[in-house]
Amino acid sequence: MPTTSLKVTRAPAGAVAEGAPALGKPLFRGTGDTDYLCGNCGSVIAASMGPTQRVIVDAATCSACGAENEFPPHLRA
Repeated sequence: MPTTSLKVTRAPAGAVAEGAPALGKPLFRGTGDTDYLCGNCGSVIAASMGPTQRVIVDAATCSACGAENEFPPHLRA
């Protein structure tokens, strides 16, 4: 399954270890094969997104580490 790391637009408040994703659920789930990961900790933010699927926001806060991540323009609705 292909993965893409998102661009972090705001670092998490406090000390969070990078590269150590907590077990959290994705904010978005699709029916495709691409996962979009937090650019800070690597946790899945949008899982199984297909080429025609979109998210309804420009950015999302990672539930595992608190970093704000920006979705690429092609993924936004």
